[in-house]
Amino acid sequence: MNLRPAIILLGFSLLTLPIGTAARGANVPTAPGVKIQADTLSYDVPSDTYEATGNVELHWDGATLFADKASLRQATGDADATGRVRLLKDGDTLTSERLSLNIESQQGEAENAELFYKQKNFHMQSRRLAKTGLGDYRLEQGTFTTCDGPSPGWKFTASKMDVTLDEYGTARNVLFYVKGIPLFYTPYLVFPVLRERQSGFLFPHIGSSDKKGFTFGIPYYWAMSPSQDMTVLLDVQSKRGVGLGLDYRYLGNGGSHGNLASYGIYDTQERRERGEIKLVQSQAITSALTFRSDLDLTSDRAFLSDYGETTGVYNRQFLDSSASVSWHRQAYLANVEGRYADNLNAPNNRATLQRLPVVSFSVIPQRMGELPLHAALDSQFTNFHRNDGSRGGRFVLNPSLSYYRMLPAGLELAAQGGYQLRVYSASEAGSANGTSGVGLGWANASLASPLERVYDINAGDLKRLRHTLVPALAYTFTQERNQENLPLFDYDDRPLGQQLLGWSLTSYLTGRYGTAGGADYRELLFLRLSQGYQLSGNRRDLLNLVGDDRDRVTDLRLEMRANPDKRLSLSLDSRYNPNLGKISTVSSGFDLTDGGGNSVGASYFRARERLGYLEGRLGLTLVKPFVFNYTPRYSFDKGAFLESLYVLVYRQQCWSLDFSYRDRPGNREFLVSFTLSGLGSFGKIKPF
Repeated sequence: MNLRPAIILLGFSLLTLPIGTAARGANVPTAPGVKIQADTLSYDVPSDTYEATGNVELHWDGATLFADKASLRQATGDADATGRVRLLKDGDTLTSERLSLNIESQQGEAENAELFYKQKNFHMQSRRLAKTGLGDYRLEQGTFTTCDGPSPGWKFTASKMDVTLDEYGTARNVLFYVKGIPLFYTPYLVFPVLRERQSGFLFPHIGSSDKKGFTFGIPYYWAMSPSQDMTVLLDVQSKRGVGLGLDYRYLGNGGSHGNLASYGIYDTQERRERGEIKLVQSQAITSALTFRSDLDLTSDRAFLSDYGETTGVYNRQFLDSSASVSWHRQAYLANVEGRYADNLNAPNNRATLQRLPVVSFSVIPQRMGELPLHAALDSQFTNFHRNDGSRGGRFVLNPSLSYYRMLPAGLELAAQGGYQLRVYSASEAGSANGTSGVGLGWANASLASPLERVYDINAGDLKRLRHTLVPALAYTFTQERNQENLPLFDYDDRPLGQQLLGWSLTSYLTGRYGTAGGADYRELLFLRLSQGYQLSGNRRDLLNLVGDDRDRVTDLRLEMRANPDKRLSLSLDSRYNPNLGKISTVSSGFDLTDGGGNSVGASYFRARERLGYLEGRLGLTLVKPFVFNYTPRYSFDKGAFLESLYVLVYRQQCWSLDFSYRDRPGNREFLVSFTLSGLGSFGKIKPF
């Protein structure tokens, strides 16, 4: 190491400058907060510039720059580095052949550069890379990927690329490669580098199906303002025509928000306009007045079966829409709502009962002076309308009193009672035409005695166990009245007169676990056993809503939730008929996971030997990098599978390829989707 020039320069600088130079191994202050290490250092007085050669290191603000040669102009903070340039900061790395950088603004340019952004595992390469802001980069002849290694699983190449880390990137003349094989070209592309929004075209969708033929979709994302955005989709279908989709979202003041989604197409196969509109919104008009809507309307009854692709959409029976205005002030609540139902299984909607409008007013329980009583009021008017069948109005007035008191020995007593008055005006209702009404008295009461005990366990992470046992008695009463002369719009028009005495025993088991951050509580077991005895009147089966008078003893009901381990959950809700000696209904399920991606689960439902349904769930990661999922749904009453879904995922470090096969009555679908790490799902291909 040549120390003589460095020593001479150091002595000179001590006489003439506030900042000096040094040989390798010494930390020499230069610009404020900057230190230089090098084999050889020199200083040029006229230009106020430091020159460093050989194993150069510059340190400032948590960043380190390595190079073979570097210069730093002290007055401006401009640095130039050449030869094996490497810049490190917070785990991020920039390597290049040449780098020009301003120490203060952190902006600069690099030639033949590679940038690694640790937080999202982003890799960028460029013939010329310019940093124009804190997280803003511009690339010429650049590539972008989230894959590691010299041969990435996927990458974008572009003639020009602008990237804002944690936001979005735009690129021109883009080629997309998978394992070095070019798959498609686009002249312009907007892709997420996650978080903020930016307008532009999104990744196109390509596919085919037996109903739609070859499909090609071009989505455009429009960031209208910080509180509004919209996605527009141009959807080309070789068998159906060209469709247009809009998805608009907004956020407003006072918690207001909304989402308007619509799709329309001229169906060339059926030669008519078809489409769907969905609107969900909540709008705060004032602090006390709110407007809400939840609308779902289609052009025809077969639209969802033709264009719906997921369970619960293509097999829907009803479309329900509602819009309401609600007002609240202290103890008072008022609501005006319109409800519209569309029966998709009916040839038309003329006989479907509509509730237009429903007007309700309530007074929440209020203390009556010094008495241990609370008074409340519920009232509602419903206008029932349909073209074919009975229609009219129903007014319900329901005042009530409630009482709560702690008794000796830890007993809790709660009681409530009131009088329900119903008044009707009906037409096309046969003998119930005209005005009619009825009043029913009702009451209920419960007596409970919670018992609790805490046990010190100290077994592994489980430190304590709390057991709560709640035995309770309940009584319900509804006055029995003749209601045969009243209209029947829904089952609220036929409350059953009865007296029912019931008992229940509820058990809670809660564990307290010691963790590094303190304590963690988890419900280990919830168990409730209940049954009733009918003192008088009738009762209605909850499944098929018909009278059930065969025995005064009701079904014995068992409810259970269990989480003995974080990886295992169990559930059960069953009813046993002691008179028939049979299980009336059972709903059960379990889910088990090993924490490594393997899981198994099932759900089962059966009711009165008429309805039976089983769903299975299986997830396997035994043969990496493959992940397999299987979900069958079987109907015992139909004796056939409702749906079987098979999914095989090939997962790599930075991308995954999903193959799914869905088999349901009337339709088979094979789906391929490609997902890029950090960018999300990039399209669907439907071979058939």
